[in-house]
Amino acid sequence: MKSMQKLTRDEMTTMVIASLYNLANAMSAVFMNVYLYAYTGSLVVMSVYTIVRIGLFPFFFTLGGKWAQKHSFAGPLSVGLVFIMLSLLFVLAAQDRFAAFPQLVYAAAALTGVGEGLFWLSLNSLNQIVSSPQSRSRFLSGVGICNNISAIAAPLVSTLIIDMAVSDTAGYVEIFKLVLVIYALIALVSLRVKARSAPQPFSVLKRMKLDDPQWRYCMITTFFYGMHNSLSLTLAGLLVYNATNGSGSTYGRLLALFAVISILAFAFVSRTMRRNNRMRFYLIGAVLIASSAVVLVLCPTLGGAVYYGVVNALSTPMYANPYQIIVMNAIADYAGQENIVGRVIVRETYQSIGRCLGMAMIVLCSWIFPSSLYLPVAVIFCSAFPIAMAVYATIYHRRRDQLKAQGLVK
Repeated sequence: MKSMQKLTRDEMTTMVIASLYNLANAMSAVFMNVYLYAYTGSLVVMSVYTIVRIGLFPFFFTLGGKWAQKHSFAGPLSVGLVFIMLSLLFVLAAQDRFAAFPQLVYAAAALTGVGEGLFWLSLNSLNQIVSSPQSRSRFLSGVGICNNISAIAAPLVSTLIIDMAVSDTAGYVEIFKLVLVIYALIALVSLRVKARSAPQPFSVLKRMKLDDPQWRYCMITTFFYGMHNSLSLTLAGLLVYNATNGSGSTYGRLLALFAVISILAFAFVSRTMRRNNRMRFYLIGAVLIASSAVVLVLCPTLGGAVYYGVVNALSTPMYANPYQIIVMNAIADYAGQENIVGRVIVRETYQSIGRCLGMAMIVLCSWIFPSSLYLPVAVIFCSAFPIAMAVYATIYHRRRDQLKAQGLVK
């Protein structure tokens, strides 16, 4: 691919790490939720699992940032992967005990939260540091395409393993063993990472304040992004799984189909999205992605699952790419004045707060509404946030363009 040849070595290394991780994640995290759900049988328990996992992110984002400042991002990347591997080993060791003691799920969530906090801070900082505003759209689209190639391979390999196993649950165990090998490979690749955080100190608490209009806009949209993202982290996958009547192999094949569609969508967005039409893509993608979740929860059949997967795959690049480009470019604007890792940590923190509140909303709805009603209410509520993001972004940028025309802002 011609666009891929223009990427730098650092961008390619970061892309390899991201792609291998997403290959492992597509095999483990997706089936991890299904595996734990098979034992607990509770969407509420799985929501709390996600809250525990993500709730640990902010602390370990900060720890990873301080670590990278003294050494390089290779350290937190590798150690984060070790904790993720420990969580898999814990799940493999516990197995049937999850049915008797559902609380063990939260221990697995804690180990995963520590690992993902260190890993994602490092990877997202590298995405910011190694890419430039000129290459960022191409880089993100390249990452999206590579991730979706992984997303095709992962469910196909997983489905083959499940079909060969004596049961779906036994197949998940074999998948987790293979994933451990992939994580070890990523840890070796991550040792090549030399990039480190800038030597200047950074203050997370100071950047949590939203006194700068541009930063306030970015963090509000990041919070909204996290609120909606809470759906895709756990519940959407489990609802699609339920729609297949609990068939792990059918679920895997659907994921592969959705990934193929997503690759085509990322390639289309990479070639057609420009600064002058970015908001149009943003709004269309937001409306489509919101509608897909609503249809899935109101029509929890195989047809509803297929609609959700296809529409979600088509709309994600239209919705996610503009958001990421806008926020990453805004953070880059501060690079000449300060250590931007502090802002990356704050961005991840606001997103984590949004995710946790989104999952908490689902748990709260389960207490307030009847069992047949709580999920539709929670999903429809969270699905409004992509549209709110896009509308807010459109208003903000229109106002900013007016101020630029008047010479009031740069």
